[in-house]
Amino acid sequence: MERRDLTRIARRFQAKKRLGQHFLVDPPVLAQIAGALELAPADTVLEIGPGLGFLTSVLSASGARIIGVELDIDCIEYLRQLRLPGVSLVHADFLQFDPRCLQAARIKVVGNVPYQITAPIIARLFGEIGSPAPWLPLIEKLVMTVQREVAERLVASPGQKDYSQITLLATYYASARVLSVVPPELFFPEPEVTSAVIELVPRQEPAVSCLNRRLLRQVIQAGFGQRRKMLKNNLGFLKISAEELLTIFKRLSFDPQVRAERLSLEQFAMLADALETARRT
Repeated sequence: MERRDLTRIARRFQAKKRLGQHFLVDPPVLAQIAGALELAPADTVLEIGPGLGFLTSVLSASGARIIGVELDIDCIEYLRQLRLPGVSLVHADFLQFDPRCLQAARIKVVGNVPYQITAPIIARLFGEIGSPAPWLPLIEKLVMTVQREVAERLVASPGQKDYSQITLLATYYASARVLSVVPPELFFPEPEVTSAVIELVPRQEPAVSCLNRRLLRQVIQAGFGQRRKMLKNNLGFLKISAEELLTIFKRLSFDPQVRAERLSLEQFAMLADALETARRT
């Protein structure tokens, strides 16, 4: 179907603002998302929020097994009427869904993700630094449409304004790249923001290793909790003296006035190791 046909279907459906529903109605972008998954008939695909099935239809044509997890019962009822080959539907909140129930050796995850819950969805799929989700080893690839601002955070570099905790979480567990930018007019109803298609490929091992991964997470969270403050001033929870912190920073060749947004994941791991060593002595 063409964009006008998909828009006509979406217009007849009462989109629910509380669920952040904005249906992607552009066939070329839908094809790009499906193509990025590199589907084969033996694949299992977990689709987050299939909505009215515009992407689901493209996925179904690959012959892969598709499981759509959808919270909106009206969408579930509409999708059931389509009877798409290879598609199963689960009426559930994805943030409560356990991908292990799919009983698949590997899964590919895809979705046009509601903007307000993008970060919780990524955390649900990956876990936290040092505490991977139990289903993370099952995930082969993620391709998602998200708010462009979030996509830019996921691929940001130290020192950039978009660099944040979610950048480090994504970097720790996966490699990320933006595939395309999607303007508002390619959705119905149109969102107030521009979107982007992003690909996340989980690593076989975390990007860095350290003595205490829980401490690494705590240091990152503390640093970005008050990101305008100097990092050393956010580490009071460690009960390490200011003089010893300064010594550690100098030993690592860190500017004593550095803020969290300036450190790479590797540098955070170095700092966490130095802090852990200081606590043990």
